[in-house]
Amino acid sequence: MNKLLFTSGLLVLSLLCFKCHQSYENGEIKMDEKNITSRLRDIKIMENNKLDSLSTEIKIRSRKDTYELIKILHSEKDEEIKKASMVLMAIGDLAITPMLESLDSNNADNYVWETDLALSLHLQNRNKISKNINSMLLDKRLLKDPELNGIVEEKPIPRRVCDEAYLMLRKLLSFKDDEESLMTNERLFLRMTNEEKDKEIDRLKSSKEWISLSEHFLEEGEL
Repeated sequence: MNKLLFTSGLLVLSLLCFKCHQSYENGEIKMDEKNITSRLRDIKIMENNKLDSLSTEIKIRSRKDTYELIKILHSEKDEEIKKASMVLMAIGDLAITPMLESLDSNNADNYVWETDLALSLHLQNRNKISKNINSMLLDKRLLKDPELNGIVEEKPIPRRVCDEAYLMLRKLLSFKDDEESLMTNERLFLRMTNEEKDKEIDRLKSSKEWISLSEHFLEEGEL
């Protein structure tokens, strides 16, 4: 094959690939994002195997560079290791799963540093979620009733944004509650009147302490 023709072909192919990944001006979507949108549109909602395949592809593609950074981190090139460490710290939560799946447990220093970084990134996310949920505690908009298939004996209890925020915050921060306790407290909370719920939310915001609602109602003689 003519080397000049081959090189020219590679150049054209490279330019085409570059244009496909370029962002358009004025906030238009990228070509690769449009590709995901069109592919998703072609999949029927019950085609779970195709949805799973697409999600796996996205995960592999989005984490590929992070895994490459971790390989460098586990190498013996000191300067490259330092640069890889700085990039991993900067990319945030994208690094959590690849880091946890590739922990260098054979090297004590790496093992501790990588686990600590994954924890730090996780806590950053938890703090962001907590801050958002706390703001939702002030939102008393009513949510739509869930769509139910078939006949149900009991109508769903109306829920507000602040009610869901309270339950989410409990899942996030009430470390003493096991799954059964969470479900029990959720049922008891949702059975309250809106006034009682607001009172419990105000108590939580002022005291910053979680209480067992079942024990609370027993003390009040309401159970």
